[in-house]
Amino acid sequence: MISGVNPGVQESPVAFAVAGCTAQHRGDRSEQQDRVAILTGRRAPRCALGLLADGIGGRSGGALASDQVVLSAQRRFDEYGPQEPADRFFEDLVHEIHVVLQLSGATTNLQPHSTLAAVLVRPDRVDWCHVGDSRIYHVRDQRVVARTVDDTYLEQLIAEGRLTPERARLHPSASLLTQALGGSRPPCPNVGSLRHPRAGDAFVLCSDGAWSALSDAEIAEAVSSHPAREAAASLLERARDRADGRGDNCSLVLIYLSEPQG
Repeated sequence: MISGVNPGVQESPVAFAVAGCTAQHRGDRSEQQDRVAILTGRRAPRCALGLLADGIGGRSGGALASDQVVLSAQRRFDEYGPQEPADRFFEDLVHEIHVVLQLSGATTNLQPHSTLAAVLVRPDRVDWCHVGDSRIYHVRDQRVVARTVDDTYLEQLIAEGRLTPERARLHPSASLLTQALGGSRPPCPNVGSLRHPRAGDAFVLCSDGAWSALSDAEIAEAVSSHPAREAAASLLERARDRADGRGDNCSLVLIYLSEPQG
């Protein structure tokens, strides 16, 4: 069963209509530790922030972490002005969340860590940021044209040229995160931007419980062929079918840009 599919629409009178939805499934875990949201801010009504956090920590530590990510993001986005550089916004956001999670760990005797994937949509451009292994896909013309690189030991091995991609995937520590929010070291956010977005662009935020079961081609086909709500439901159903009773929490955020009507 697919649950928690929530559509929402925000229109920009300047450049694009922005349609988005979030979708989640608990998978075969005892607790949903992912959080998803599409936020608006008090000072930037023409902007939207898509957000996905995959909590790490177990025994409710992960849920605490992802809750804090969303709360901190809403608080920071309410202060955001559209003239503020996106990279500074993301750097401040990541720093604030990291400090909050460390303080939460010190006061709760838990280890609340989290990934972060965030897409900031403004009237004239799109920017994104990620920490950990939650991914952001940019879909255009029925294909994935950009995708974030996971903060994992697998990707580190490949980047350093120590192993081929094929051999790196077989490494016993391949999925180990090299950074996360709330960890022992301050994270360095990975940022990117699209300065000339166009109608038809779509952005997909995925937790690893979703993307690990889906190919780039499958994501692009679903997003290009269906409205946001239907695409999200189709992708979650496919990921769940392949989990074979061992699936992680699955979470998605979909954001579509289109020409404003009227």
